[in-house]
Amino acid sequence: MLRITEGGFTPNRAAVLGGNILFLINLLLVTAQLYKVVSKKGEVSGVGKVIAAYLSVYFIWAIIVTFIFPLIFGFK
Repeated sequence: MLRITEGGFTPNRAAVLGGNILFLINLLLVTAQLYKVVSKKGEVSGVGKVIAAYLSVYFIWAIIVTFIFPLIFGFK
């Protein structure tokens, strides 16, 4: 967090921070599904479903970074 405040809040830092948060959430969801598989409370196909469902979240983030960030940060 110190590096973000040190040089200012830039579009690149915002995009990477948002991406890292999305990665963390995705890893937590996959970990939870894998735990269910190991504890025999779920099936392996559930892991694939979580991964596939989260692809849409990455797509939405890419759209936000591509089309909304220029409006927010004033790119021409």
